[in-house]
Amino acid sequence: MKTALFSIALAFALYGCGRQEPVNPAQVEQVRQAEKAADEAKPLTDTSLTKIVKEALESESSLDARRIDVENRDGVVALHGRVQTEEQKEKAGRIVASVGGVKSVDNRLTVDDAAASTGASGGTVQLPR
Repeated sequence: MKTALFSIALAFALYGCGRQEPVNPAQVEQVRQAEKAADEAKPLTDTSLTKIVKEALESESSLDARRIDVENRDGVVALHGRVQTEEQKEKAGRIVASVGGVKSVDNRLTVDDAAASTGASGGTVQLPR
């Protein structure tokens, strides 16, 4: 009985591992650029990193990246603009923080909801080195 349960669990695990989400070409290119810079032991230029961050935000369908401005200086990324919910604000910050080469995120996005925007304030996330 234990062997049968183990076999079923193993089959489900292998099935889950075999399933892959569709790959976004922009995300693949982002990873390649970040890995290339890391391999060459030199940081990305501010322009390159800003472009990668913008592409990462644009790849998230639940965000309107056109309403988000990105500033970057030496890996310190500031986000300005408006989003519809607090969850979108947090998601944008997490997406940016996950981009290779980003040292910290200053999330100054404001939430359109009048009740939420009165208390919205920027937050700086310091990433481990």
